[in-house]
Amino acid sequence: MVRTAARSTELDRYLAALLAPRAACADLMALAAFQGEIASIPIMVSEPMIGEIRLQWWREALANQGDGTLTGNPIADAVGTVMRARSLPEELFLNIIDARLCELDPHALFVDRAVDTYFDGAEGAAFQLAAHVLGISGQPGVSELMYAAGQAYGRVRLLRILPHVHAKGPVPGPLDGAISSSDNEWAAGVAPMRSSIISWLVEARRLSLSAPKAVLPAILPLALVEPYLAALERQALNSVGGAAAILPVTRVWRLWWASALGRV
Repeated sequence: MVRTAARSTELDRYLAALLAPRAACADLMALAAFQGEIASIPIMVSEPMIGEIRLQWWREALANQGDGTLTGNPIADAVGTVMRARSLPEELFLNIIDARLCELDPHALFVDRAVDTYFDGAEGAAFQLAAHVLGISGQPGVSELMYAAGQAYGRVRLLRILPHVHAKGPVPGPLDGAISSSDNEWAAGVAPMRSSIISWLVEARRLSLSAPKAVLPAILPLALVEPYLAALERQALNSVGGAAAILPVTRVWRLWWASALGRV
């Protein structure tokens, strides 16, 4: 159930977990399933209140994991096992939930510097949790690397889900000075965002050079940032028909190659 959920909702991190050391694979898989489950809530719900109720359930479920209380939800219980075994900070899980809460009101993402906090919570916290599982979270430079990874990967993910945001109403603007609210100006509007993605990706790659080698499985999804950008460029950005995607073989190849090379 957990592996299936990770594969269907958070494929990038699922594949990265498969390339991780055996001792960390199952725990990274549980984190991927959690991340995918939480990220899908704002997209799937028809009403913000329904999303708030679901996210609150997850908040309470995590709060009760310390004593090993089972929820009956396979993903929540698997995450609880990992939390206890790895002493994972509950705060990072709550940051992920809070970020998805913001997605229920997309306008909240378009306020001053709130976007940086959002990306750090939505994706940076997930990278941080993976670093904890790999046992290198406290080593020099790792926190900064995870922050940069979250900013790059979070931004490209947001561009990919903008059609879902748009389907719920006009896209407010500007987001970090990047996205136009006009349906016909997306291509021009997202150009600054694309530039920001590249800048953060370059920064993450720079920081990764001095990071422990063991960090690689945590940041493998960064190897897909450029393929996603290429897919977005091929797709008409003023089309709201669906999120840009990359071929399965491309996804697997880029992740495997990055793992083999030892860099993203």
